[in-house]
Amino acid sequence: MKLPDPALPWPVPLEAVRLIAEAEGLRLAAYRCPAGVWTIGYGETDGVHPGDTCTQEQADRWLCEDLAARAQSVQAMCTLTPSRNELGALVSLAYNIGLQALRKSTALRLHNAGQHEAAARAICLWDKAKVNGVLTTLPGLTARRAREQALYLTPDEGPAPMQTPQAVEAESKVAASPIAQGGAATVATGAVAALVEAKDTLGPVGDAIKGLRTILTEHIGIPTEWVLPALLIGLGVVVVRWRLKQRAGGWV
Repeated sequence: MKLPDPALPWPVPLEAVRLIAEAEGLRLAAYRCPAGVWTIGYGETDGVHPGDTCTQEQADRWLCEDLAARAQSVQAMCTLTPSRNELGALVSLAYNIGLQALRKSTALRLHNAGQHEAAARAICLWDKAKVNGVLTTLPGLTARRAREQALYLTPDEGPAPMQTPQAVEAESKVAASPIAQGGAATVATGAVAALVEAKDTLGPVGDAIKGLRTILTEHIGIPTEWVLPALLIGLGVVVVRWRLKQRAGGWV
């Protein structure tokens, strides 16, 4: 596919323009999109009718005009002024999900809070669509979100971002990932059970567990056989609160 004319007055970096053009695809004749809307060019829908055609030059101009309007709207939503690459990534996201969805998104909220890495992670939350009524992760959306994430994190004077889903993996260190931390919670659960059973051989730790067990059984009145479930429920509450905090920080 021939890419849009770089000489046009694009309001976002050319990398964002290429990203949108490649993700949307170029169609020079009107067609019905999966949602049943008549579409032409790079996903244009305004005033499109069956039988309409266009040239690439027209499609390029329409895209440039559309991005100019969207960039202005996105900038108005940003209480923290975005860099050009950040703006390009957010405009690309808005081109796909819509301005209203962006306005309510975790990505925009975290950007405005100055939490740039978390905002970049939150961009990747928008990787699903309904397929036969079921919310499904789509490889095409995953790849597009990865490119937007990489563009968002690229300094304006830096090199072009990676254009593969590998950018998603690079954001999260293993020790900070939900999967690793979830595994740690599982290990902790097993550890609690083991400690309760081994309380008489662990010195001060065993004394602490014994004291907690006494509180649960004698002062609170929990039966002895319920002590371990009570400890595990407490751990479960901690894990749930941790997961909600992670989600607010843009983790998938």
